[in-house]
Amino acid sequence: MSCSAAHSVDPGRSAGADVGVRTLRVGLPLLVLLGAVLRFYRLGGQSLWVDEILTLKAANVGESLGLRDVFSNMQGSIHALLVHFVAKLSTSEAALRSLSAVAGTGTIPVIYLLGRDMAGRRAGLVAAALFAVSPFAIWYSQEVRNYSFLILLSAASTLVAWRIITRRDRAWALYATTVTLALYSNLSAAFLWLARTIFGLGRLARDGRLWKWGSTCLVVAILSLPLFVSTVLWVEADSVRERVVVAPLAEEEELLRGSTTFSPMAVPYSVFTMVYGFGLGPGTHELHVDSPVRAFSRYLWLVLPAGVLAAGVFLLGFRWLWVSGGAGRLVASVVVVPFVAAALLALLNVKPFNVRYVAVMLPVVVVTLAVGVASLPTRRGAWLCAAVALFSLVSLRNYYFVPEYAREDVRGAARYVAENERPGDIVLVPVLQDVFRFYFEGQAEHFALYKGQTRSADGVRRAVEERTEGSARLWFVDSRLWHMDPAGRTPSVLDARYERLDTRRFAGATVSLYALDGSTRTER
Repeated sequence: MSCSAAHSVDPGRSAGADVGVRTLRVGLPLLVLLGAVLRFYRLGGQSLWVDEILTLKAANVGESLGLRDVFSNMQGSIHALLVHFVAKLSTSEAALRSLSAVAGTGTIPVIYLLGRDMAGRRAGLVAAALFAVSPFAIWYSQEVRNYSFLILLSAASTLVAWRIITRRDRAWALYATTVTLALYSNLSAAFLWLARTIFGLGRLARDGRLWKWGSTCLVVAILSLPLFVSTVLWVEADSVRERVVVAPLAEEEELLRGSTTFSPMAVPYSVFTMVYGFGLGPGTHELHVDSPVRAFSRYLWLVLPAGVLAAGVFLLGFRWLWVSGGAGRLVASVVVVPFVAAALLALLNVKPFNVRYVAVMLPVVVVTLAVGVASLPTRRGAWLCAAVALFSLVSLRNYYFVPEYAREDVRGAARYVAENERPGDIVLVPVLQDVFRFYFEGQAEHFALYKGQTRSADGVRRAVEERTEGSARLWFVDSRLWHMDPAGRTPSVLDARYERLDTRRFAGATVSLYALDGSTRTER
């Protein structure tokens, strides 16, 4: 419906010539409805994962939450505050994630307005369509994290900034509000704040309004002061200065996340993921246990045409926006500044690089793709839009239904152990212990291993023997083992020393049961 609206973009056209008012009135609500369905579909179908548990901790679920906790929270104050109150009603996955789903759905009309203001109503409608089915946006709309709120407020603040800078709009208070809320959603909003400032400096200076922009930024800084103070305290408490080192020149032991701190492959991977999400190409496990090049090479038949298509459409849109006015410079600033900032933090070993840390540029990326589609004649634009949407739907299908692309099912693993445990059992959860603890309703004690213990087989053996002394059986929950034991020594030691009694596989997790003494080696 919206893809067939693709045609040449002309911001100078009247509203009626740009796209039919009737099409708009019917099309946009349908796209919002489609986006809502995709975001609420199977909302509680997957287990919570480790970052979502961090949100629950930041929200003080089950405890009191004071103003100091709210304003000093670096995990996204606004989202954590709302999660705290939702959790009083229900701690089900669907309830906790519903906030993100609502924010993701609400972003669709904002994306339409941003596309309309930058390139006309037709481009706005195509942008809304692409965002409605965006696998990347849907992933974070189904997660108990702050990124869906961040994307919404990034779109809203960019829309207001565009109107202030290019239309001499006077919505200074609204801009200060949206930027402040974005910062309290996630600190990476500061990258976008800087990018828009760089974009608007010249025009604001020529118009004599630079002082107003500066004053508004000062208000934002004052309102965000508690957040910045907590950041300084984090730098001191977490010894951030001590671990700053140029990652490519450092020993692996010095790096925050080992060899995964930063990779040149992060650039194309981030762009590809921003368009198609995490369900097209290799899954998370493949990317961590194999080199990115080898992992993607196995899916070259799918990744290559999808990547070429996305790059071509984006470049078409960027070219049109660049030659048509200031929109191209906004796109360049919003894409380059956050990416450089996130990469620099990773290269200095301050924070590992992840595509979600540059999610602030998603609204502008989607609008640029939409302009690329809408800049072509109707039929060709419709085919391009349909092709991008088709790849997105394939990614969504994998996310919803293929276990390799789902979040690790620690929920299923914990329930299986609880249903089959016996007195004297003990559980080894090397990595996702917080998630396991959230779901586990059994009686068995559980423990973790640490990197220092997994550097040798003897270290693993000693740690296991020390913790399992006096226990009859050991449950081993293997999930994201690459993070703590990339060499896989733990399962090798367990298989070599103990009799395996049972194995059960879940999405991204395997539960194995071992006999620890002679009396249980023959049990099944």
